[in-house]
Amino acid sequence: MIRQDSGVGTGERLRAAAARDAFARTIERIERLIELETESLQRYHPIDFAEFNHKKTHALLEFNRVIRALGQAQLDAEMVSDLERLRAKLEKNLAVLDIHLKAVRQVCALIARTIEENDSDGTYTASANKMVRRP
Repeated sequence: MIRQDSGVGTGERLRAAAARDAFARTIERIERLIELETESLQRYHPIDFAEFNHKKTHALLEFNRVIRALGQAQLDAEMVSDLERLRAKLEKNLAVLDIHLKAVRQVCALIARTIEENDSDGTYTASANKMVRRP
């Protein structure tokens, strides 16, 4: 006699396997995206930050869906390894983005200082304030 509930366990195992496969594919896509952004920044290639942000937002949404699909399933060693590898790539990306952001801030400060020095009549500068305060 065949038990009718034997397919339930198989169905659950198939869903879990599909969720794990989706997890691995999602991690790979996120890694490729992060690597592309990091490499572009390191090679000083022009970057469309809005496009990268859009893609990363979409990847995060996809990742959240995959995590929900996994449900209560425990992460296996391969999945933990995938997450650790992704974390390392994200940390590298963060470091490169931080360097880029610092450079942009320095350039902005230099431009602002140059504009101030060339366009100012001296009214709001520190030296003008010292002149006004003469005893």
